[in-house]
Amino acid sequence: MSLLDDLKKEAEELKAASGIDEGEAQREAFYRQHLRPAMLAILHYLSELSEQLKVVDPDVRVGYTLPGIGRVEGLHQEGYVVNADSTENTKIIRLRFSCVADREREFAVKPKATADETRDFLEAQTMRYAEWPIRDPQQGIVGLNFQLTVKVDINFVFKADLEQGAILLLISNFAGFKPERSVIQPERITEKWLDNLGNYLLRRRKNIYELEITDADKEVIRQNLEAAKLQRETEMQLALQREREEQEEVRRNSLLGKLKSFAKPGMEKSD
Repeated sequence: MSLLDDLKKEAEELKAASGIDEGEAQREAFYRQHLRPAMLAILHYLSELSEQLKVVDPDVRVGYTLPGIGRVEGLHQEGYVVNADSTENTKIIRLRFSCVADREREFAVKPKATADETRDFLEAQTMRYAEWPIRDPQQGIVGLNFQLTVKVDINFVFKADLEQGAILLLISNFAGFKPERSVIQPERITEKWLDNLGNYLLRRRKNIYELEITDADKEVIRQNLEAAKLQRETEMQLALQREREEQEEVRRNSLLGKLKSFAKPGMEKSD
């Protein structure tokens, strides 16, 4: 066994004895260098944002479609709370808030099967409610009346995923009741991205990643498109011109050949 092999074997034994896993060490190093700064930036931004929103309390109004009940508009978005597993080595950040109706309302849901689905939904969403049956003339239960103040609890969860080397964003109940999941590379967490996140949370953007183009940018894009169009037209005109010239050259050569063929017999007679 060579010296290098001996050293490799000894190094592996030392790692095993000390409980050091090379892959784990690499992941932890990546977290320290890339994920941790991004997670701390998110935590700092959301903490500052939630504190300001408690003071300003903007009138953000939202509508949700509840099974069996239908669309409920005018829910007020409020109650922003941020917490994390650690303020130093942050690996999980949670942002919680709610969209709440201004008053209690009653909803009649029929038939009974649909009403049962509505009850299951309210239970799953932990909405507090009262119910009583809707009966037909024969006193059979054909549906249910629900009395409640509609309240939708929303969660944004950021997780530092050491295996993927990225940040997982899990969203529930924000754009409807279908869970959302996305993977964010840590280098994308810039000041601009955080500003987009804040505007998205306040329903001022349709998407965190949506590109916003200024009027100046639009004008530059328009000019570039016009220049590209003009260049394409010029290239087409030049290509057509070359084609016409080539065809004309072929025609001239063909005509010259014919003239030469006619001229040769006449020259022989003159001799």
